[in-house]
Order: sequence, then structure tokens, then C-alpha cells
Amino acid sequence: MKPLKTITFLTIAFALMLAQAGTVLAAPSLQEGFITGTITALECGLDLENPTILVTLDVEGVSQTLEIDLATAVSLGIIAPDTECSPEALAGAIDTEVSIDPVTVILEEEVDQHPVGAALSLFFTDITDYETIMAAHEDGTGFGVLAQALWLTMQMEGDSDTFIAIVEAKKTKDFGAFVLEDGSTPQNWGQFKKAVLNGDKKGNLGVVMSDKENKTNNGNGQDNDKTNNGNGQDKEKTNNG
Repeated sequence: MKPLKTITFLTIAFALMLAQAGTVLAAPSLQEGFITGTITALECGLDLENPTILVTLDVEGVSQTLEIDLATAVSLGIIAPDTECSPEALAGAIDTEVSIDPVTVILEEEVDQHPVGAALSLFFTDITDYETIMAAHEDGTGFGVLAQALWLTMQMEGDSDTFIAIVEAKKTKDFGAFVLEDGSTPQNWGQFKKAVLNGDKKGNLGVVMSDKENKTNNGNGQDNDKTNNGNGQDKEKTNNG
């Protein structure tokens, strides 16, 4: 009977080993249903209290932008642990492949417009609209560059067509459509900006977003420096109460 017991024990042990091996082999199948693609762009979210990252993926030739929290981004190797989000901190993850669990994606809750795109369209409402800005963004241009292009357009007293032409010139590195005051043609983006802005360093996305904050922190759409006393008068005129 002892040999029979030994054989039975070995059979059970072998079956358990196969079950464990089967579990290990099946693990890769958990990737099914994940959103897998190559990272083409990364942007920091606007919520400073609950930092998020906007991840744009090339998924089999289709561009898809997802929002994930910082912890998820760290687990995916997009950003290093204990690191504040910044373009520099995200640069190393561009062109890498990731698989994102749809469960970790932050879904928009009744938000029809992208907050940055909406801020740009409101700030530059005399130049172009939200749809044009978002179309340029979805075509691969980051909001930072779009903000610069809009500042340039405003400086040139241009319209939506001018804005689109500037964005296209930035992408193709061909500035032949623009002639400077001295009759020359810009050779690169830096030269183009320097010539058009003429030393004006405020032409960036930060100014637009700060303006949005100034107009919304008090809840009534007025500038903060005119509402600290609650009656709409200038701050410097009301320090005496």
C-alpha cells in the first residue's frame, strides 16, 4: 500500500504544480482589454491638489488622449516617484509603449470642453474658436505651442487663418509664408517669435491660465485686484476701507 500512497501523493503534487504553472502562463492574458500604444505626447493636468497627467497614445494609428493620476503614471514608468509633474520630468517617456488599464482612466464628468482649450478660446476669442484650437491640438500640437501661436497671431493682428498658418509653419519648419519688417524670412521658430513679439515675454500659456484663475477665484468673473474689498473698486484705492 505504501507505493500506492506515494504514487497518489506525487500525482496530486504534480497536479498542483500544473495548476500553479497554468496561473503564471495565464497572467499575460490580463493585458487583454488594456489600452496599449506608443506615447506621443504628455501634459500635466491643471489640478494642482490632485495632480494628473494627460497621456496621448498612438493606438494602431489612432491618436487617443487619456487622463490618469500621478500614482498610475508612476506605476507605468511615465514619471519618477516623488517627482512634480513638468515637461522635463515627462520627456523621457515619449515614444515608449505602455498598457493602461481602462479602470485607471479618469473620465470627464459632464465636461464638454477641454479646460485648457476653453481657456485659450476665451482669451483669444477675437482670433479663433474652441473647435479650431482643439482640431490643431488633436492634430499633434501641444497647448503650449498653440498659446504661443495665438499670441503671435494677436501681435500680427491676424485671424484664424493666420493662426492655422503659424501652427503649420511650426510643424513643417517652413516659415516662407511670413515676411518680416526688414523683408527677410524667418529661418526657425525662435527667430520668428523674437521678430514678431519684439521682446514681449508674456506670450505663453501660463499668462492665459493665470488670467483664467484671476477671473474665477472670486466667483464673479472680475479681476482679483478689483474685488479684494468686495465692491469692485481698485485695491490701491480702498486700502483705507
